[in-house]
Amino acid sequence: MNILGIDPGPKETAYCLVDENYAVVYAGKVENYKIIQVIGKTIMEPNFAETAIESLQSFGMPVGKEVFETAYMIGRIQQKLDDTQRKYTLYPRQEYAHSICGTGKISDSILRQALLLRFGGDKKDEPLHQLKGSSDLRSVYAVAVYHLDKKKWEGAK
Repeated sequence: MNILGIDPGPKETAYCLVDENYAVVYAGKVENYKIIQVIGKTIMEPNFAETAIESLQSFGMPVGKEVFETAYMIGRIQQKLDDTQRKYTLYPRQEYAHSICGTGKISDSILRQALLLRFGGDKKDEPLHQLKGSSDLRSVYAVAVYHLDKKKWEGAK
């Protein structure tokens, strides 16, 4: 059961395929127009199960053009998954990051540290090496991990 994590952005989208043992199958970041192709190829893989997408959350403050561009991208991704009848779940950063980090205030460095403590290092030949140097790749891995955790918690009930 592989989970595809997606972290849409205004110009680029990060993605990460994670297996049921939390191992990174592959990860990358592409310009937005290419992510639909990546999704199309990934959902045809035999072990593909579901998609976890980082969503937006309102804090009641004015937003700029980049937030709208990200929202449009999320909509395009949802449409692709709907058209192919694939299941997906949207998670705001606060939800998945809080679960992984166990703290209310989340930064990229706190999220990185929590992932390293749980899964191992990001140096060459270590489990999280494919995520090194990119907060977007760590975020997309985290959203996929959170989705897997929830599936396992639900299965244990």
